[in-house]
Amino acid sequence: MPRGKLLAMPSDGPLEGVFVLDLSRLLPGGYCTLLLADLGADVVKVEEPGRGDYIRATPPLVNGASAAHRALNRCKRSVTLNLKDPEGADILRRLAARADVLVESFRPGVMERWGVGHRELASVNPELVYAAITGYGQDGPYRDIVGHDINYVGFGGVISMTGQPDGPPVVPGVQIGDLGGATLAAVGILAALVDRPRTGRGRFVDASMLDGVISWLSVHAGAFLSTGDTPARGTAPLGGGYACYRVYRTKDDRYLTVGALEPRFWEALCRALGAEDLVDHQYGSPDQQARMAERLQAVFVTKTRDEWMTELGDVPGCVGPVNDLAEALADPQVRHRGMVAEVEGEAVGPGPVPRVGTRERPPLRPAPGLGEHTAEVLGLIGLGPEVIDRLRARGVV
Repeated sequence: MPRGKLLAMPSDGPLEGVFVLDLSRLLPGGYCTLLLADLGADVVKVEEPGRGDYIRATPPLVNGASAAHRALNRCKRSVTLNLKDPEGADILRRLAARADVLVESFRPGVMERWGVGHRELASVNPELVYAAITGYGQDGPYRDIVGHDINYVGFGGVISMTGQPDGPPVVPGVQIGDLGGATLAAVGILAALVDRPRTGRGRFVDASMLDGVISWLSVHAGAFLSTGDTPARGTAPLGGGYACYRVYRTKDDRYLTVGALEPRFWEALCRALGAEDLVDHQYGSPDQQARMAERLQAVFVTKTRDEWMTELGDVPGCVGPVNDLAEALADPQVRHRGMVAEVEGEAVGPGPVPRVGTRERPPLRPAPGLGEHTAEVLGLIGLGPEVIDRLRARGVV
């Protein structure tokens, strides 16, 4: 660890010794820094005194704490700091001078107004990797527009393709834009950390959630740019257009997923269902797809979801259940992979990803209380109890 850096908490992960200041709020930044924490970084949330990250107030509450906060902010520490106060901004500069990474999710220009934008922090720590997560990026005509996930996936074309051909657009059940942008921010941070030993300098990571949505459209955008055909709702090959790649209802009004894209999988499925005559028409016309889907639906509705899972369990036809969330989190594969995080014996959310190496992970730490580690962290830059008490009395921390 470079001389003069803050002493990060030991983790035995690949990012052990990397100190991250997380000024973000809500889902995108919280997920980005959770990925870093799961890789071993020491993530310290810098939160507004008395209020903190808004995610803390998101229902449902469990013993007074937000379930979302417990899931997103496990294994992090928390300090309170009023960045609007000049003394608070100065403390952040002192922390940033000895940090490796800073992540923020304010609208463009906010950090600059407080005197703690990228240029100022880079001047006190040229090695700092500064990541700004925003809806639309640091430049362009939408730079200053407010928004949320539904807006990003709307602008990005995702909602227009989601749903049934004869139905309205459907809002995805997971925040694709938020999580995609957060993941791209984490990738940018990791790239900057890898690059830093070569250049001796950090980088500015400009992570736009709309950029992330567009990036995830690689297959769809490639097809459109080649053909000029705009995907209609429910008709794209992997969006309901192919009978071999659809959701089918079963006798008990549950559902199965069918993903038999490769010819050998499609053939195996058709033979298991007694529909051998469909094998040669896998990639037929839209009319053929509709007829084949109707035929398969008539077969699948004769048995329950679990009966089909038992009957097709050994058939290489890419068939699976449509699990609800309770079933997904109880799934034996999910449990085997440790994808339900337990903190002090209580399940709180998804488990750490990705797996890096083969060592057993240390026990996960609970999400911090607001400002729980203020004295501990500020003590690392030489602020003693008396100074911290004075700052607390003034509302700076």
